[in-house]
Amino acid sequence: MHVRSTLRLAALLLAVMVVLAGGLIVAVKSVNLDSVKELLASEVKSATGRTLTIGGPLGIRLGLIPHIVADNVTLSNPPGFGRADMARIKHFEMEIALLPLLKREILINRVIISGPDILIETGSRGPGNLEIVAPNGKKEPAPSPAQGGTAYRFNLHDVTIENGVIAWHNRSSGTTESVEIHKLTVRPYQTSAELFAVRLAATARGQAVDIDGTVGRLDAAIEGKPWPVRLQAGIEGMAITVEGAIAELFAFRGADLKITAQGGELYKVIQLAGIARPDAPPALGPYRLSARLLDTASGSLALTEVDAEVGQRNTLLLNAKGMVKDVLGAMNADLALTVESDNVSGLSPLVGASLPFKGPMQLSGQLRGGNKAWKLSGLKASLAGSDVGGDLAVDFTKRLHLVGKLSAKTLNLTNFTHSELPSGNTSASQPVKHAGGDGRYFSNQPLPFSFLRVMDVDLSLQAGKVVAAEVQLTDMATELHLHEGRLLLKPFHAGLAGGVVEGEVQLDAVNKVPVASLHLVARQVELGKLTEHKMIRGGKSDLKVDLQGQGDSVRALMATATGETVLSVGEGKIENRSVNWAAGDLLFQVLGALNPLAKHEETTSMTCAAAHFTIRDGIATANKGIGVRTSQVDVVGSGTVNLRSETLDLGIHPRPRAGVGLSLSTPLTGLTRLRGTFANPSIGIDNEGTLRTAATMGAAAATGGLSVLGELLVEKISTDSDPCRTALGQSPAQQKRQPPQKGPAQKQNSGSLLQEVFGR
Repeated sequence: MHVRSTLRLAALLLAVMVVLAGGLIVAVKSVNLDSVKELLASEVKSATGRTLTIGGPLGIRLGLIPHIVADNVTLSNPPGFGRADMARIKHFEMEIALLPLLKREILINRVIISGPDILIETGSRGPGNLEIVAPNGKKEPAPSPAQGGTAYRFNLHDVTIENGVIAWHNRSSGTTESVEIHKLTVRPYQTSAELFAVRLAATARGQAVDIDGTVGRLDAAIEGKPWPVRLQAGIEGMAITVEGAIAELFAFRGADLKITAQGGELYKVIQLAGIARPDAPPALGPYRLSARLLDTASGSLALTEVDAEVGQRNTLLLNAKGMVKDVLGAMNADLALTVESDNVSGLSPLVGASLPFKGPMQLSGQLRGGNKAWKLSGLKASLAGSDVGGDLAVDFTKRLHLVGKLSAKTLNLTNFTHSELPSGNTSASQPVKHAGGDGRYFSNQPLPFSFLRVMDVDLSLQAGKVVAAEVQLTDMATELHLHEGRLLLKPFHAGLAGGVVEGEVQLDAVNKVPVASLHLVARQVELGKLTEHKMIRGGKSDLKVDLQGQGDSVRALMATATGETVLSVGEGKIENRSVNWAAGDLLFQVLGALNPLAKHEETTSMTCAAAHFTIRDGIATANKGIGVRTSQVDVVGSGTVNLRSETLDLGIHPRPRAGVGLSLSTPLTGLTRLRGTFANPSIGIDNEGTLRTAATMGAAAATGGLSVLGELLVEKISTDSDPCRTALGQSPAQQKRQPPQKGPAQKQNSGSLLQEVFGR
């Protein structure tokens, strides 16, 4: 700490002045200036082990107040330091009163030092240059001004230092910090003989520094009496006050100081401290601090009664109360923290990006620890409709390691994104911009996998409710483990739409090309509770997903995906009037199109649906892997979904259910191909054609399957006895063992389908 090293420097220089004063007394009896130079150098060498050199002329004026003037004075460094001299002074003047000598007191009336250049070197590689080594080679503490080979008391009245530089060089880190001293004056205080008035004008880190106030007399400090301090400092809009006393000044022990600081912008303080980053925000807001600086029983310094506040409520307001032990060492803190914001979106200018959430935020907790280990316990946070509580710990001993256990009543993830669709109607012919930003659906932006390599995480999270887009999870529980670039999210368990979702996610970012895998199983999830517009009722579904891919973006991961997806949907009803036939809801358009009367009936009854895709290197293939059974038709479909080019080509083959009396060979020819891109898919017909087909099919149904124009003929064709089981890969023999029931009891349970397929 610069305070301790500065006090040690002051003790050393005052000791040198004591020796010079003693030499000046001897010089009264001699006019041989060369002998005086030799005498002064010898006395300083004996007291400090350093070499004092007076390179310029030496002037002595005799009288009741002898006066010495010297130019180009240097005090040497020990061997092995950055430069030969620790201190260089262009001009030095000193006056000493003779009459106090009768009382065995050395009183230096005035000292003027011009152009000082002092370099203090510290570091772990050996002692610093303030370490005193006597001529006998033994290390000694820096002498106090009362020492120096004299039994006289010492006092100093008037000191002026101007146009100088004092620098601190850390030999371990190679960094150097300096302060330019424009003018420093120390004079007796007018209204109290026990105090000195101090004024300093300086520049530190390019910022003007002004200090004004009072301190105790040096003779009292030398005698071991408490040294009072009352100083006010102004540093580039920052106001600091220090008031109290130091029991042992030159050892800097027994400090009891009340410190306050406040200013209009904290970032200026960070710049002044030398820890500002080039990409740091330019404005953090106003701040205030009050604390008490005390010596502890162990001899370390502590900040007690800390009350700090930073920022403002329209962006971010942080308050900390408590104490910090060992402020010069391990920094052991115990602080109650609160963080508040009226609207977190106001933080966007500080972080340099538009934040994907808004609204008020509150956070509180107890921060304990120091050095390389910190813990935030009793955490309570609320933001954007979400609340989180628990404990977090961070350890920097080897690498950043975050450990925690969090719980939440509600996590509303929809408030953490502000993506909005364009105003007005959006049709399939006018697709919205997708994640890729180039018309593609999957984003090509690199994912932050490098983040996985810089820290380790062991975190558990439980949430009563998690809201994400149209999906709402309940009773979610998961654990996240990240070690040396390998992330595992396992186990994951949550309730979803009356069912259960379980799975795990793995990310391996150790190598240059990350590898990701997803294993997901959903049971008895009701589709009707997942869609925003309630386009389907019922539809309890089972889902299994096993995928693995590699790459540094979503697009790359999907293009290399390999694995399998299986979906089985149970009985449900499609709400035809809720389907947006003109502009979207493509899946439900397809299902609706399979029912020729979809636009004339309120609902389409669906007995079951299934989809089974095998995926290899980004190509998803369904060989009769799409099956649907409605009240009107049975459907088996095949085709491919190309995750590389983001295109699809699916053939859908509908056949009438027995007894319906519909011919589907001609009118549905245009409905049997689903093509296009993910961003702009198409069923293969225009809306007008769909209406004509539906009208014709409606007429056929009304006449028992025979159109008045004779356009439709009843066809007797064979098809799979159960298209859903066909899609799930069951053989015809397996289907025969389970003949479909007739009438209302003819219902397929999606759970039983997957249970038979996967043996569950």
